[in-house]
Amino acid sequence: MSDETFNDNGQNSNEEPPKSRMSLNNIARQATGGNKTAGAVIAICMVVIGILIFAAPYAMGIGIGYFVTAGFIVYGIFEIIAYVRTPADYRNGWTLANGIIFTLIGVLILVEALGSPIGKLNMLSTFSFIIGFFALFGGITQVSSYGAFKSAGEPGAGWVLASGIINLILGILIICAPITGWFTIQWIFAIYLIIGGVALFAEALSGKLACRK
Repeated sequence: MSDETFNDNGQNSNEEPPKSRMSLNNIARQATGGNKTAGAVIAICMVVIGILIFAAPYAMGIGIGYFVTAGFIVYGIFEIIAYVRTPADYRNGWTLANGIIFTLIGVLILVEALGSPIGKLNMLSTFSFIIGFFALFGGITQVSSYGAFKSAGEPGAGWVLASGIINLILGILIICAPITGWFTIQWIFAIYLIIGGVALFAEALSGKLACRK
């Protein structure tokens, strides 16, 4: 192997971060294409949204709920369109069923949320139950995988068990207190936005973001 090939590989490894380490900051870097101004603007938006979540948790919580509900409807419609546009020989009935279910759930949640203040709280409770269920399911999967990792001598088996237990506890707490769980998740997300935004802003000002172009 020549030195040029080695250098090219080294440069590629430095320029392309591992796909498994994707985060909001990495997504922001890719979206800006390495532009310092765009990176700074996105960073400021992240910090502002994080601060607004702390300043007006109920209003922002409802706003996020509406956004997720709209996402359900859009995703469901997209699945239905994808099913219709797929040739008959390659159609999957689950795609159509999935689209109809997501669309109906989104519409029902949106209609109820727009109907009364209690409907808005029910919207948040519904999404909290969904998040809690996924956390609980993920925790069960991680705990059940711990034995296999330990038997195989894989490093980090203890972390898998610890993560599974944490997910189990979080899932149970969110399901038992959905509204409290929703706002807790929201505040954690706000902290992540603020810290990530500050880090991205500092990175943009230092010029490192532009160097990664």
